[in-house]
Amino acid sequence: MKVICAMAHLLHRLVIFTILMTMAATVTPITQQHFKEASTFYNSPACLSISEPYILCSHQALHVAMTVDKAYIRGSMAAILSVLQHSSCPHNIAFHFLISATANASLLRATISSSFPYLYFRLYPFDHSSVAPLISTSIRSALDCPLNYARIYLASLLPSCIRRVLYLDSDLILVDDIAELAAIQLGDNSVLAATEYCSANFVSYFTPTFWSNPCLSLTFANRKACYFNTGVMVI
Repeated sequence: MKVICAMAHLLHRLVIFTILMTMAATVTPITQQHFKEASTFYNSPACLSISEPYILCSHQALHVAMTVDKAYIRGSMAAILSVLQHSSCPHNIAFHFLISATANASLLRATISSSFPYLYFRLYPFDHSSVAPLISTSIRSALDCPLNYARIYLASLLPSCIRRVLYLDSDLILVDDIAELAAIQLGDNSVLAATEYCSANFVSYFTPTFWSNPCLSLTFANRKACYFNTGVMVI
């Protein structure tokens, strides 16, 4: 009886081992998402000629910053295409992509390069360890991703030679030349241009726990709350 029990126990362990090995062999590796290669867009005759080695720090180039991650890469690719498609000087645009420090940079670089082989861009890893503990639990879940706040650190992430940058959310589609937006005059006393909203409904921006706490919800009492949209900024 002891021999039979021992053999049954050994067989049971062997079956479990076989199942685990089969599962390990069939795990799908992280693969590159494939998108069609975009058409090549050319500068109009009136555009300045900026050679690639100098575009990074060129004040004549148009610098665009965006966040890019694996989950929302489809929207980012569409946004990039819309920028190039409607630009009169697409080869004078330098893209600066903010990515999570834990992201697979090689995979993201390969994905972007395969669809836009002529695109000038750089990736900037963002270490979110310093900002993650500061994110309030009172905001809706869509806003609690630390990479959402990388835009606040643009001055620290981008090369210091870049004096002006246009930040775009990755869920935007442009329908006109981005140069018109980038040419907005900030004046001598402003560092940022963005759209201000004063009639927004803030109910969906915070959790029910926030609104049920009088100490927190009374923040908006008798106030006309305004905010500016950080999804499109000229900085």
